[in-house]
Amino acid sequence: MIKKKFYKDVWFWLFIISFLIGSFFTIGDFAITGDNQHLTSQNKKLKKEIKGYKALLNLSDYNSDSSDDESDNSSSSDTEKTFSVGESIEFKSGEKVTVNSISNSGTQLQDADADQHAVAVNVTVENTGSSPLDFNAQEFDLYDSDDELAEFNAITYENNIPNSIATGKKATMDLIFGAKKTGTYSVTYGDATWHN
Repeated sequence: MIKKKFYKDVWFWLFIISFLIGSFFTIGDFAITGDNQHLTSQNKKLKKEIKGYKALLNLSDYNSDSSDDESDNSSSSDTEKTFSVGESIEFKSGEKVTVNSISNSGTQLQDADADQHAVAVNVTVENTGSSPLDFNAQEFDLYDSDDELAEFNAITYENNIPNSIATGKKATMDLIFGAKKTGTYSVTYGDATWHN
């Protein structure tokens, strides 16, 4: 009996075709995995760069409208982060914020602890942008003389607090906080801080 040559056998060619197809998919998977790893590392690099740019933008996120002595140009108001009550800060996001006053108030707080007293923060927010400005009063924070965060009090909403401010319009309002200590207060909004 004459044996067929192995390369003439159907099973041999089925094995070769299966091997080639399997190799093709395996190589494809390695290529896709390599691309995914490359994209993941690129994504991480981009996230780091974006964080760096955000940090740079935060340094110049606002401009001061205060009329300081013009001869003192050595410290640019663009890099300052601390301001006095009464100073206006214009943010790149389209709002101009002024903390007009910070004072103890005789207002009765809602659901407050017994050791808290009311502090009123009078602010003016002006929309200098070209579209309506979403406004959230709770983006303001008050710190007492021990740098302890005061609680934003719901009694604030009994005042005329807007949800948005139209282009070119401004709103002046009292924000009420429950603080434990008296003395010097500070108010923050974004990266800006005002001291009384």
